[in-house]
Amino acid sequence: MNRGYAGYYKEHYLRSSYEYAYARYLDFKKISWSYESEVYDIGYKLYKPDFFLYDENGNLTKIVEVKSRNRNEKAKALNALEIISKRYNIDCELVSYEELLEIYKKLPFSLTATINEWINSNSTTINKAAFGKLNGHYNMVHSEETKRIIGNHTKKLWQSNSLSKQRMVEGLRNSGLSQKGKIKIPREERTCIECNSKYIVIRTSTKKYCSRTCSGNSAIRKATQAYVIQRNDIHINIKKFIIKWSVSNRELVLSIPYNRISSSLAPLINKIEELYGVKDMRVISKAVFGKDCGRKELLKFMKKVCNENVC
Repeated sequence: MNRGYAGYYKEHYLRSSYEYAYARYLDFKKISWSYESEVYDIGYKLYKPDFFLYDENGNLTKIVEVKSRNRNEKAKALNALEIISKRYNIDCELVSYEELLEIYKKLPFSLTATINEWINSNSTTINKAAFGKLNGHYNMVHSEETKRIIGNHTKKLWQSNSLSKQRMVEGLRNSGLSQKGKIKIPREERTCIECNSKYIVIRTSTKKYCSRTCSGNSAIRKATQAYVIQRNDIHINIKKFIIKWSVSNRELVLSIPYNRISSSLAPLINKIEELYGVKDMRVISKAVFGKDCGRKELLKFMKKVCNENVC
């Protein structure tokens, strides 16, 4: 089940292409349905099934959960549906890819075409920013009944000694809290080394910046400084190499005409590229003069080196 293919269908925020395919099947069969409209307490957690099917009189006839081909997810869903079926006396069914294939064999349109229809729809979030109405939580508010169920379930967990409570307590401890609003790990105020703003962190934190923006700005500045230093070192080494190469190839340098500079200096340029990763004549000229003076001035410099026997 690709969670990227989530989106709206008939004002319901469906979370996968398989869910859309099942909804299209229900509509074709003219079966009345709703989506994630009830929450059930199954003991170890609250569970919200996908589809609720109704008869002509609006009575609930079946709950259907749509899952991917992942075996673990299917096993968890089956366990939850069995509990709901026994505890609430409701017929439940799990539908996955295999079941959808069988369902669509009897329909005048294919499963593949339906899934592609959903993927290419403007209502899905795949390859789109999931903000505004494409966000599944947009303008969503729990009903009072749902709030009551969630509250009672949380209270029940807190009063128990279950694994869920242990995880809840562990999560609170890791966040520095053992009770809501009660700080357990000491905090301290620090000054951002980038913008000098004040911020609060736990004492054991290695955080030096107040935000990612400051951290990023500092990293960019340091990287730029490192690049400039490295570039200057490369320029110095290129100039030294040109002087050394000119002396070693004195006769060649002195015989090069000014109208054949590029081809004549090709061996030098290739060697500089091999050693320093630079082959642009403008950069090489800048390494020698501090600015781009052109290949003609570079050749003059090399001839001067040869005549003065500089090494």
